[in-house]
Amino acid sequence: MSLRNILKGLGMLTGVVLAACSGAPPNWPGMQVGDQTLYVADLDHVLAVDPQSGQERWRFPPKNGNAGACGGVYHAAPAVVAERVVIAAENPGTGESRLCGLDRESGALQWVYPPAEQPPLGPIFAGLISDGTQVFVGTGDGWVIALDPETGQPRWRTRLPEAGRGAARIWSTPILSGTLLVVGTMDHRLLALDRESGALRWPAPFQAGGAIAGALTLDGEILYAGAFDDHLYAVDLRSGQERWRFRASHWVWDGPAVAGDRLIVGDMSGKVWALDRQGRPLWAQPFQANGPVRARPLVVEDRVYVADEAGWLHLLNLADGTKVKSVNLAPGRLLTSPVAAADRIVVAPTGGPFRVVAFHPDLREAWKLAR
Repeated sequence: MSLRNILKGLGMLTGVVLAACSGAPPNWPGMQVGDQTLYVADLDHVLAVDPQSGQERWRFPPKNGNAGACGGVYHAAPAVVAERVVIAAENPGTGESRLCGLDRESGALQWVYPPAEQPPLGPIFAGLISDGTQVFVGTGDGWVIALDPETGQPRWRTRLPEAGRGAARIWSTPILSGTLLVVGTMDHRLLALDRESGALRWPAPFQAGGAIAGALTLDGEILYAGAFDDHLYAVDLRSGQERWRFRASHWVWDGPAVAGDRLIVGDMSGKVWALDRQGRPLWAQPFQANGPVRARPLVVEDRVYVADEAGWLHLLNLADGTKVKSVNLAPGRLLTSPVAAADRIVVAPTGGPFRVVAFHPDLREAWKLAR
């Protein structure tokens, strides 16, 4: 059963829902750009692609190759650091995961954590991130782990404290700022950890009114988080205290895109707003997409790109939110944020005939990679 069907059927995220979803992986791809290469975890494979031409540079597992302990499904966005691409491989039967270090140039497997002879990690839904010397990952059973990207050896592991709803499940990609690593949890909290030790740093976690499942956004000393209580929260990064909140029309999955003095955020009703730094709407009216907007919009200069679950990619004017053009990739659904690379706007549909589709900035098609 897909995550979207689980959420539609249950309506609200309670402790019962969290337990039910703990082994049901989100089913959308993850993308990362590093050194003019696009890395896509598209469920079946992890691909390294030239974003200008769409030419595949390598894939893991290789064609006619054996992934060994790193076989499974791949949906967490990879981390790219030095000579490594670090990915998460999930066993689709159990939901358990292992982290795998690949050679950046060839995609060859270099290490596995935990090794095959040791118990695996819990499910990994969140994207992996790096500070250039370490890779950080949050797990669906409440662990945050820092690893050496060269060797795959753990530097620290922290189990997040529970808050009365069972394990502090992490679906949200962590975010780094200075010495802090901040994670969002499905039990409605933001927690800050020390990047070097994993120790908790805020006096108390920030408490939202709903699950925090999507990407966080950092803007200087302010952290933005969407929640399943229909709010976008602005939180002081140093203290963990709320600055303000904005009430949307439905769940807010991802944090906003930051564009100068504007925040561009969408919700699961399909509305997209431009807000000022105090959470006040700037456009005369929100843009209405053709389906829920789960993914963070992408802003490039004066253009806003909005992906929706119905498979539409929309190009808007940043100034007033008016639509310039839309393209439809149905039956593929767009659950992953678009990325900009090599003068291309790239999306990775969930389902449909294409793994990856790239457009020119005006949404003329540039290339597409078939499944």
